[in-house]
Amino acid sequence: MGLIVEGMRVMNIKHFSFFRRGLVVSASVVCVFVFLPIRANAGFSLGDASNYAVLFEGAGNHNFTVNSSANLDPVIQGNVGIGNLSNGTATVHLNNAVTVAGNLNFAGAISLANSGTGHNTGSTNANVSQVNTDLINLNALSATLGAEAGTALAISIGNNATQTVNASSGTLDGSGNDVFTISSMSFVAGSTLQISGSASDFVVLNYGAGVNTHFSGAITLSGGITPDHVLINIFNGANLMAGDTLLTAANNADQFVTYLDPNGTITINSVTIHGHLFGGDSSDMQITSNGGVVVPEPSSYALVGVGLLGLLGLRRRKK
Repeated sequence: MGLIVEGMRVMNIKHFSFFRRGLVVSASVVCVFVFLPIRANAGFSLGDASNYAVLFEGAGNHNFTVNSSANLDPVIQGNVGIGNLSNGTATVHLNNAVTVAGNLNFAGAISLANSGTGHNTGSTNANVSQVNTDLINLNALSATLGAEAGTALAISIGNNATQTVNASSGTLDGSGNDVFTISSMSFVAGSTLQISGSASDFVVLNYGAGVNTHFSGAITLSGGITPDHVLINIFNGANLMAGDTLLTAANNADQFVTYLDPNGTITINSVTIHGHLFGGDSSDMQITSNGGVVVPEPSSYALVGVGLLGLLGLRRRKK
């Protein structure tokens, strides 16, 4: 009799332990859906372009040049795509032992003119049509977002000062983006622009004609928002021409952001972009003088999705 009672007690403890684990998992899943902010729409999508650190329009016989960085090695950490949306073939120059930690994909023929021992760690591929497809989609995204009315915002930050932009103060469009129209910008070295928002927020900063696009300070994030949810959209110009020049010279600062400038020249100096760099128009594109680009980690929402799929898969296997 004692053995039977003891066996029942052990069995009940095991059942309780299993039941308790089930409650913990269920509670965790419920918390994900209850406490994560919910929006009607997901905001802008980078699509396949999110797999790239850099996408260069490559229009005409122009150059994509990367020089060594004292601050970052590899200088580019992610894939690089070279388009050919108009006549001509862009040539890639990886100078002074520059390393690109990723694939180098050309929409057309491979054209390399590296000096020294510059190289990429992944494969070098020709005729990757998806590169042009990604660029066409990004160019359309830039034009669409640029045409939207946003909350007027003047950026004026002095040395050693910080200006915070709250996502919730932007104009919420029909796609779930908080849109700002930059009316003016003074963004000097030593200053910090902070974007504050949750992991479900998407912030668009639109730069039209006549607005300074020289980014000389740090760009930081708070509240859980990620670099692939913060888009600096420099949309002036058309057909890969006549846009505004994107220039950074930030005294080796970090900028957590995604840049999109389809119709303007891009020159990145002394800054590490933790995000993406897209555009480059019909002229040369340069990452030089301690510049660099690092693809951001997946957003918390993506990680949550992967975790939920894993739980569902585990449940199926147990059944």
